[in-house]
Amino acid sequence: MNQATVLYDETCYLCQQSKKIIQLIDWLRVFEWQSLQTYSGNHILTDEQLSEMEGEIHLITKKDSVLVGYFAVRYILLRCPITVIIGLLMYIPKSPKVGVPAYRWVAKNRYQLFKKKCKGVCKIPK
Repeated sequence: MNQATVLYDETCYLCQQSKKIIQLIDWLRVFEWQSLQTYSGNHILTDEQLSEMEGEIHLITKKDSVLVGYFAVRYILLRCPITVIIGLLMYIPKSPKVGVPAYRWVAKNRYQLFKKKCKGVCKIPK
């Protein structure tokens, strides 16, 4: 695997927009993108794993480590030249104490935040 793989929900407006923006700033072509729908069709996943993947972005590093949510975003931002400073700030001790809940709140409420654009598919199963 030459690149880190970012798994995203192709039916989610926020995920689609995040992908577009990150692809624009990924000048070094560090990331490849695969929809969660394609990935789940090619891999055996439990219902619990699939539900977790629908709830937060997942990133598979070149070394096959899996990063989720805030930690995946931090990894991405650190590797895009234009956002490297933001990525570095996310490594400040205790920053995950704020960042993880903030990320999860946005992920959980993305349907409410983008309901006019989501077409009803962004709601996270409870």
